Amino acid sequence: MRQLCEQLGMSKSAVYYYYKSKDELFRAATEAIVNFDAGALAHQHLVAEASFEQRVENFVLIFQQVAPRYFQEMQLVSDYIQVIGLENVADDPCMVLANQKYMVMLASYVSADHSRELYTLMLGLLSHQLMMGKELDKEYVSAQVKRYLGELHQ
Repeated sequence: MRQLCEQLGMSKSAVYYYYKSKDELFRAATEAIVNFDAGALAHQHLVAEASFEQRVENFVLIFQQVAPRYFQEMQLVSDYIQVIGLENVADDPCMVLANQKYMVMLASYVSADHSRELYTLMLGLLSHQLMMGKELDKEYVSAQVKRYLGELHQ
């Protein structure tokens, strides 16, 4: 909270005026960032009217939207998990909200039936990029999602 307040140039009391708890603040931040990511897809075709290539493009767009801030977000998530306890992650409303929002986004724009698997693929690719220390090529990301989606249609 101290670091956040320093970044915002606000006192803790001012932040707590708007958000009554850290959970409330985390929830609001989660909703804001997911809504921001969803806004990048506003002009993309939904699953029902999207071609295979457009669905792949939608996945890549979501990936590219999240990638620049993934490391910082994982640091925050790790800190948050330390506070709530690893055993509470599955039932934590903020964690559930974040996971559901991204899976709904993937279901709406990539594959309605396989959003969980695509979420796993996206997180894996984001972690792969982080561990490699350099941006994954768009073609590589496309190839991975094409491979997965293609296997579903065989």
